[in-house]
Amino acid sequence: MANKTVAEINLNNLAFNVHAIAKKVSPAAVIPVVKADAYGHGAVRVTKHLVKQGFKAFAVAQFQEAMELRESGITQPILIFGRLLPDQIPAAIKAGFRISIFGKEDIDWIEKAGQNQSAVVHVNVETGMGRVGVFLDQEPDIFDQLIRSRQCLWEGLYSHFSTSDEADKAYANTQLSRFQNILAQIKSLKKKPSIIHMANSGAVLDIPASYFDAVRPGILIYGHYPSSEITQSITLKQVMTLKTYVSHVRSLPAGFPISYGRRWVTPRATKIAVLPLGYADGLNRKLTNQGEVLIQGKRYPMVGTISMDQTMVHVGDDPIKTGDEVILWGESAQGTIEVSEVAEKIGTIPYEVTCGVSRRVPRVYVGDS
Repeated sequence: MANKTVAEINLNNLAFNVHAIAKKVSPAAVIPVVKADAYGHGAVRVTKHLVKQGFKAFAVAQFQEAMELRESGITQPILIFGRLLPDQIPAAIKAGFRISIFGKEDIDWIEKAGQNQSAVVHVNVETGMGRVGVFLDQEPDIFDQLIRSRQCLWEGLYSHFSTSDEADKAYANTQLSRFQNILAQIKSLKKKPSIIHMANSGAVLDIPASYFDAVRPGILIYGHYPSSEITQSITLKQVMTLKTYVSHVRSLPAGFPISYGRRWVTPRATKIAVLPLGYADGLNRKLTNQGEVLIQGKRYPMVGTISMDQTMVHVGDDPIKTGDEVILWGESAQGTIEVSEVAEKIGTIPYEVTCGVSRRVPRVYVGDS
C-alpha cells in the first residue's frame, strides 16, 4: 500500500453517510445517485455495498452507466436521468430501467419500440432548472397521453433544484412551489405516480418540505457538502482518500527552479520530495504552488508546476524518505485534508475533485463487511 498511488474507498464511511441521510429524511426513501462512476468512487462496488446496506433503488445519468450496473449483477431499479434515444429504449425496457420522460416524443418512442413488457417511466418536469424537463404549458396533455399509453407504466414524477446549495433559498422555494402546484394538478388524474421526488443533496440538508416519497442525494453520500453555504445538518465522513508515496528526495541549492516554467524557485538550500502522480491522475494543475499534502502527519506545500505524472513537495530539512506515504486528500491516521478545501483552492466544487481522479489510479476498497 505504501508504494502505490491509490484512491482508498472506505465503505464503512459510505454506509455511515447514507444511513445518516436516511435517518434525517425518514420516512422518505433514499435513492443514492451513483452516476459518473459513483462520483469517482467506483459505481459497481459502491452500489453493491449500498444494496447490502438495504437500499432498494439507484440513479445514474446515462444508459451505459445503468447497463454496467445490471451486467455486474445488480437487479434493483435504476433510474436514468438522461434522455434515452430510440435505439437504447428496447434494451432499457428489457433491463427494467426507470426511463425519464422529457416530452411526448419520448412516449412515442417507447410505443414504437414494440416491447412485450411495459416501460417503467418517471416524468421530469421543468420547474426552473432550465436544462431538461417537460414544460407543462407547452405539453399540457402529456399526463393524459401517458395514462392512455399501453406501453408506459407511470411510476415517478420528479424535478431538480438549481440553487438548493445556496444560502438564499428564495429561488429554490419558488421551484418547490411550482412543483407543488404540479402535484396539485395531478390529484384529479385517474392514474398517478407512486414515487414523487425532488430533493438533491442541498435540499436534503436544508429543505425538508421537498422530501416527498424519496430523495436523491449524490455528493453527501461520499462525505462532502455541496457548498460552504448550506447547513451542515448531517455529520459526514469522507469516503475517498487519495494516497501516493515519496518516490525520490532531492537536495537542491538555493535559487534552483522547480518544474515547467520555473514557477517556483528554492528560497535556500533545501529538499524536494517527488511524488509519482500528476494531472493525468486527477491532481488539478491549478494546485500548482497552492496545494498541500500530508507526510508523516505534517502538511507540506506543493511547489512548481504540477506535471502530467509528477508533483513536487517542499519538505525543508525534515527527515522525509523515499517510500513515505503521502495523503493528497481524505481521512487517514496521518490526519485529514478535506476535499472541500482542495476544491476551494482551485475555484471548483468537491464533485469535480473526486470525479476527476482518473482510471489510472486504482480504487482500493476497505471496510467492506
